[in-house]
Amino acid sequence: MQPRPVTPGPTAASARPYEPNAVMRWVYRRFFRHIKVDERWSRSVRDSAHRGVVVYVMRSISILDFVCLDFLVKRFGLPLVRFVNDLGLGILEPFGKGGRRLRFRRQIPEQTALRNVVEGRFSALLFLRKPGRIGSRAQKGRRLEVDLIRTLVETQRTMSQPIFLVPQTFIWSMRPRKARRGIADFVFGPVEWPGRIRVFFRFLLNYRNARLRAGDSFDLKSFLDQHPDLSDAQLSDKVRYALLRRIERERDELLGPRKKSAQRIQDELLRSPRVRRHLTAEARTSGKTIAKVEAGARRELRRLCANQTPFVLGVLDRFFDWVWNRIYDGLVVDKEGIERLRSATRDGALVLLPSHKSHIDYLVLSSVLFEHGLIPPLIAAGDNLNFFPVGGVLRRGGAFFIRRSFRGRKLYAALVDAYIRKLLVEGFPIEFFIEGGRSRTGKLLEPKYGLLSMVVDAATLLRNRNIYFVPISIGYERVIEARSYMDELHGADKKRENVGNLLRTSKVLRSKYGRLYVQFGEIFRFGEVLAEYSEEEGRPLSPSRRRALIQRIAHMVTHRINQVTTATPAALVATALLTHQKRGMAHSELFCIARGLVGALRRAGAPIAEQIVSETGEPRDDVLREAVRLFIDAGSVREHREIRGQSEEHDPIYRVPDQRRVALEYYKNNVLHFLAPRAFVSAALYPHDDGLSVADLRDRVRDIAHLLVHEFPLGAEAPFEDTFDATLRAMVDAGEVVVDETRVSVAGNGMGRFVALYADLLRPYFESYLLALRGLRSLHDAGESNKDWLKRTMALGERMYLQGELEHREAITQPKLDGALRSLKEAGLVKSSKQGLRPGPKFQSPEDLATYERCLPIHTASDH
Repeated sequence: MQPRPVTPGPTAASARPYEPNAVMRWVYRRFFRHIKVDERWSRSVRDSAHRGVVVYVMRSISILDFVCLDFLVKRFGLPLVRFVNDLGLGILEPFGKGGRRLRFRRQIPEQTALRNVVEGRFSALLFLRKPGRIGSRAQKGRRLEVDLIRTLVETQRTMSQPIFLVPQTFIWSMRPRKARRGIADFVFGPVEWPGRIRVFFRFLLNYRNARLRAGDSFDLKSFLDQHPDLSDAQLSDKVRYALLRRIERERDELLGPRKKSAQRIQDELLRSPRVRRHLTAEARTSGKTIAKVEAGARRELRRLCANQTPFVLGVLDRFFDWVWNRIYDGLVVDKEGIERLRSATRDGALVLLPSHKSHIDYLVLSSVLFEHGLIPPLIAAGDNLNFFPVGGVLRRGGAFFIRRSFRGRKLYAALVDAYIRKLLVEGFPIEFFIEGGRSRTGKLLEPKYGLLSMVVDAATLLRNRNIYFVPISIGYERVIEARSYMDELHGADKKRENVGNLLRTSKVLRSKYGRLYVQFGEIFRFGEVLAEYSEEEGRPLSPSRRRALIQRIAHMVTHRINQVTTATPAALVATALLTHQKRGMAHSELFCIARGLVGALRRAGAPIAEQIVSETGEPRDDVLREAVRLFIDAGSVREHREIRGQSEEHDPIYRVPDQRRVALEYYKNNVLHFLAPRAFVSAALYPHDDGLSVADLRDRVRDIAHLLVHEFPLGAEAPFEDTFDATLRAMVDAGEVVVDETRVSVAGNGMGRFVALYADLLRPYFESYLLALRGLRSLHDAGESNKDWLKRTMALGERMYLQGELEHREAITQPKLDGALRSLKEAGLVKSSKQGLRPGPKFQSPEDLATYERCLPIHTASDH
């Protein structure tokens, strides 16, 4: 059902709305229904119409833009156009009878007609400029003979109601503007101010991809009140400039910066002083001529630089839209985050920093931004993806390819640094993964500083340009690489795979992988963080301050990604199943634990997937069953139903095979960071029946946090003391623990059972640290390679698991052992040398390891 048009006030205008005849109505349906409309436009127009008079504003005179706008205002039930300038009032009934056409001929001056329409509280359409003539070199179109903006200013002075000017623009082609104009621009007009021939053919070729973008509405009455001393002519010029700027800003947001040819970009990079210095140094070191070194640098730039094209973006968008619909049940996008991103785009350059859980991540963000009318970023990709024919397609989709290592390649590092700096200067959005590689465990990896340091160095030198860092969480209910991840966690070598190989697998295209979530964290401006580390204005940072700044930004990004990661149904089900101590779990029990987890996650501030919770606040049983079904289909969960005669037991029992626990832990780890502070407190408190003093509890929690610092960096955004106090207070408020004078103990009510659940969340990590300590027992001064030690320790873990010393199969994974080894190195129990791993200074006898082992808070509910 179409919305009803917004009805203006009493009739006081002679012109009627445009009424297309049968032919034009067919044209409307055939061509204009494909136009993608900015969601803000209809809201803005409708709101402005309720508060005053709406005047639509466009840049350049175009009959096509008028009829498209007329179609859309009728489609959305918005105020109809009663006046349009410089097309002739006859356009309001171009195919009408002769007598009617005569009445609409220009017998009334446009100023008078516009004033009559606006005073009658009807809407009008104003074009601000004329397109350039054939052969004209005009960069901004031609001025109009009649200043109708001034007419609006004069009219506003006599009206009590405000006039709202709504700037909008139709974008018929996603082809970016060129930095240099060619012969076609000279003959048919530039892309920004096209002539009629260019408009016509651009419409025919691109009508399916057309977009309407709208800027913020302009309150003319408020503007006049703010500038009482300006003349009408001065006000008119300022209003016109402001409207053109808002329209240009919308076009820039969608089309991006002006595009330069690959040859020109290479020439500009090779002319930069810093690159010239490295070229000279390389020639001096290698004994080659400058010309040969420069030719080699140019070859490196050809392999490095992206060459994004709108055609390839459109093809990829259509292809992956088909893929998403085929393998996913839905794509959930943070709409408020998109608007924050849009706002930041208008103010500076963006550095997009998504989480990295799948090869699909390369494609998801570009597809989402393209669909929402934002320019897709240029993406830093590993050079392992730069092979025929995939490399060429990805390069035209926005990828630039970087070598995995810069070691011994000073000139190459300088080229990459110069290229990134140029992208930021030109205003291109950049995307790279702060984790470096894909997370095989489901939780964020520790940040890598290499590419980030280049971006920080470039942004430090661009103090007059705003650079925004955008943390982004991309989450999955089920990842398509789950099988290979599980193999790698158990010690198998990593496979060189890519998204093309994954999507060519017929099983992937036949399967459903649940929903996919894209959430945007709090955006921050680089200059605000830099100010905290700058000693004096304009003075370069010292190496220590530069290092601290990079680490600060990295941890801000990872923390903010974690804060917006969606708690999915799959994460709830996996957490409930893995914290259950018995052989199987009935569905009714799963529902009860999931209900408690939803409450705990809400108290921790976690975003909960909308489909999880019903209107009553309870988890939806059908959504939980759907999540379980995903795991059953993947072979990670087995379902047992008891058959009694002709009836079937309605409460199935779920069991997780031991070898598949690692697969489920991936999804548990998606939300574990929300519960980690509570888990630290619970792990420290749970074994003590009579409780602990607040001071002792704080010390034990600090020890656990220090032990697991590489797994869960507690205190990344707030001091440890503040985090501990806030967590304890939240657990007391939830009724999970009680504080009696100065002692803390587990609550005796039903909520106290969650303390045991929280503690069990960390048990696989403690068991992995226990396994690492046992693996160090046979370490000798002769040393052992890291790879051999890992292989031997994982084999030891299998024996310990079969003997019952380890209860969780997921404790025997390579990432956990790597994290444990790092902590044990920092504790002085082991050290690395040329010979490999050797006993550290604090490992003098097996008793040293046993002492450390006894400090691990390994316990279960049954122990209690």
